[in-house]
This record gives sequence, C-alpha cells and structure tokens, in this order.
Amino acid sequence: MVAQWLETLLSRDPLAPRRAKFYRWFIMLAVVAFTGETVLDTVPGIFGAWESVVILADRLFLTVVAVDFFVRLTAAWLSSARWQAVVGYVFSPFGLFDLIAFAPVALSDLLGWPHDVDTAFGILAFLKLARYSPALETLGAVLLSEWRPLLSAMFIMALLVLFTSTVLYFVERDLNPGMISIPHAMWWSVVTLATLGYGDVVPLSALGKVLGAFVGVLGLGMFALPASILASGFTEEMRRRNFVNTWHLVAKVPFFAKLQAAQIAQLAALLKMQRIISGEVLMREGDDADCMYFLISGQVQVSGPAGTFVLKAGDFFGEIALLQHCQRTATVSALTRCQVLVLDARDFQQFTDKSPEILATIRATAQARLSQGEEQTS
Repeated sequence: MVAQWLETLLSRDPLAPRRAKFYRWFIMLAVVAFTGETVLDTVPGIFGAWESVVILADRLFLTVVAVDFFVRLTAAWLSSARWQAVVGYVFSPFGLFDLIAFAPVALSDLLGWPHDVDTAFGILAFLKLARYSPALETLGAVLLSEWRPLLSAMFIMALLVLFTSTVLYFVERDLNPGMISIPHAMWWSVVTLATLGYGDVVPLSALGKVLGAFVGVLGLGMFALPASILASGFTEEMRRRNFVNTWHLVAKVPFFAKLQAAQIAQLAALLKMQRIISGEVLMREGDDADCMYFLISGQVQVSGPAGTFVLKAGDFFGEIALLQHCQRTATVSALTRCQVLVLDARDFQQFTDKSPEILATIRATAQARLSQGEEQTS
C-alpha cells in the first residue's frame, strides 16, 4: 500500500494524481530557492538584518531536498526488486544529482568545512531539476547518439588550433611578444577561431594579418560544424520520438491492429497536429463525420446516447468516419488544453485506394468488432 502510494507520488506521468504534480512543483520550488539563495549569498551583506531568516529558510529548503532523496530511496526499497532498485537509483544520473544536491552541503555544515563548499555544491543542486526537464533529457539522448560526429568535429577544431598557431608562431615570433611560442600563439588562435576577437594579441606583420583574416573566416565554419551536428541530432531525435508516439497511437486502434508495421507507419505519416483550447468543441452530434482523432495530451468529454464519459491521452475517437459516410453520434468538447492528431477521411481513402487489401483488412476487423459488440448487448 505504501509502495503504491509512493509510486503515484513520484510519478512523472502527465495524468498523474494532483498530489504528484503538487509534490513535483514543491521540490522544483525548493531547489530553485536553495540555488538562488546560494547565488545571492556571494554578494557581501546583501541580506542585511534578514540574514538569520534567510539562513533558516536555506536550511529548510535543504531539508526538503534531502527528504526527497530519502523518499525516492524508500520507494526503491519497497519495490519488488529492492536492493537492485536501490543500487540502480543511487548510482543512476538522477540519483547522483539528488545526492549531490544536499549531502556535501550538509556535511560541510556538520564538519565545519570552508563556506566555498556550500557555494559550489549549492550551485550543483540545480542539476536536480534535470529530472523534470524533457529538454535536458533530449539533449542527453542527442549527445549519446551523435558523440562520434561531435568527437570528429572536436578533433578538427584541435587540429586547426594547432596548425594555425604553429604557422603564426613562425611568421610572428621575431616581431610579436604575444607569439613567442606556440602555446602563446594558441591563445590568439582559439580566440580568433571562436570569432571572439579580444584584441589583446593580434598579428603585426602584413603576412600575419593576411593569415589572421583567413583564420577568422575559417572560425565561422569551425563552430558551424558542431552546431549543425547538434541541430540535425535534435531534429532526428524529435522526429523519432514523435514517430514512436504516433505509431503506438495508430497501432492501438482495433481497425488497424492487423496491419503490418510498414502500413501503420504510412498511416502515421498522414496525421496532422492540431491544438485545442479548453472548452472548444471538436465535433457535434449530427455533424458529418469526416475525420478521426488521436488524443496526445489533455482530456475531452464525450456526450451522446451512450452517456457522458471522459477520454484521456492515448485514447481515440471518431474512427467510424473512416469507413462510413455518416453523421456524428456524440458531441466531443475539450475539458483542458489538448493536442490531437487528426486523420482526415479523404486522406485515408486515398491511402486505401492504393492498397485495396488494406481496406479489406480494416473492414473485416471493424465488422468483427461490431458483431462482437452486438453479441455482448444481446
């Protein structure tokens, strides 16, 4: 019972209970406040007469962060895996972030370590928010998948820095005190290739200036290379995630259950994203049926002869429109902001016109489903 309650409390599902959302926001607020206090504490005398209150609040936020770690540790211990789950959590990236967020600061207070320890690890506590940031999770996935191209780009950068600094060393070493050695020239090379141009070290000879101009232009391409790798990696990762989610939504529809994976992928490509505001009506009873919907996020209310009920993320509705030119039998309105994928009946018809056997499979599945429903109601 306790294990199940903790599991729901720590859930990151968008449809998790309200207590899970409150707990999530409470922890995020505590981490932000704790990190913010650490940053402001580096300004001498900023808190003034309120310093004792701020210190008390700081320790309160630190306690909240520590309690969250032990709550997650308890949830792992109460799971079926027990020791395996505990070790897996503690040594996972998120578990290490949770531990770093409070343990070093707490030990520093107990053992009287220098205040700089509190400052350094107080800033690192911000890493705890990575758990609640899909963007950071996506970035991690992109870095893991693109590490070989990025490593190649870093090698090219290092090669350019070494090559350009060596050339400028031979050209400028007798004229320029800033390039009396290759390590000295490397500073100019890095700054120029990065297009920062501090101006503290510049070529003095005519040939050096020509080479410097070439290196400056070369720097534009040097940093465009890893940027393009990351951009394409992000695009590919988002496309992959969207495709996987869409594929699973389509595969859940009974009409499409017997289709092959390639056919489901073709259907998924026909879906169009649509955003719905709270209170908007997606379809009304009696309207002509011209599309079906897949609910990605949010909740909608269905009202019809069969009663009133709520659909959540992952559900679908309006599928009869793909097979029959009929009227809607229910009214569907958005209870919250929603994202839906729309499959237009005309697009579906064009898809099945190219593959009549697919339409036959879908009709057979639909007929079997309808016959089974009639048997259950009789």
